[in-house]
Amino acid sequence: MTSYIFYWLAISVYAASAIGYAGSVAFSRPRWSEAGAALALAGLLAHTASLAFRWSATGHGPYINTYEILSSDVWIAVAFFLVIRLKLRRLGALGAVVMPLALGSTEVKALPPSLRSGWLAVHVIFAKLTVASMIVAVALSFFYLRGERSAGGRSGIASRLPAPGILDDYAYRATAFGFITLTVMIIAGAIWANYSWGEYWSWDPTETWSLVVWFVYGLYLHGRITFRWKRDLSAWYLIVSFLFSVGAFFVIPYFVKSLHSQYMVG
Repeated sequence: MTSYIFYWLAISVYAASAIGYAGSVAFSRPRWSEAGAALALAGLLAHTASLAFRWSATGHGPYINTYEILSSDVWIAVAFFLVIRLKLRRLGALGAVVMPLALGSTEVKALPPSLRSGWLAVHVIFAKLTVASMIVAVALSFFYLRGERSAGGRSGIASRLPAPGILDDYAYRATAFGFITLTVMIIAGAIWANYSWGEYWSWDPTETWSLVVWFVYGLYLHGRITFRWKRDLSAWYLIVSFLFSVGAFFVIPYFVKSLHSQYMVG
């Protein structure tokens, strides 16, 4: 199948990109970071072709089974990272954290008639943007903590990163963006659920945990705006929140029966 040829080509190039970024961080070679960015873009193009061919073959977007969900999440995360890198090149070292590898099943499923709605597309697109912003925010938080530890000497990778205060600010911005997309995701999902199953909210486990994640990140924004959370507290909160979100979005659906786990939409 053509989509899998492009998929594995993308994974191979992503792996080379990750090696380039890791080498840049480990051996202080800025040029390797540039090579990593070029490879990431090449991998993204191959990945785009893979998703397009699969979409054409299945008749639906990449959001039904585990393979499709992880693959499209990776695509959004890489694209999101490259856009941010264009704005601030000194954040290129984030590629060592952001560049992931995606593995999944090769099963192709048809989209059930009950799921065919424009609101599903809105729900899925904003879900992907939410995941991408969370990944970028946690990567920024990681490098913020790394930079803070080296703040005295600012040697090695720390010397090539923006100041810790800038990393902290960008992590906040990425989280604020992710909170907005998460809000739209939940609203669109509720409208889609009413269209498909006749009710806006059924306290499905995935719905419930999505709402919990919304409160977790809402608390972060409340802390930043009202109590001026910054520095280590802010960074560690985002890291823990990200791990919690991974459990809510990717682990719970495998163990708790729900409409989401039945169709694996995300």
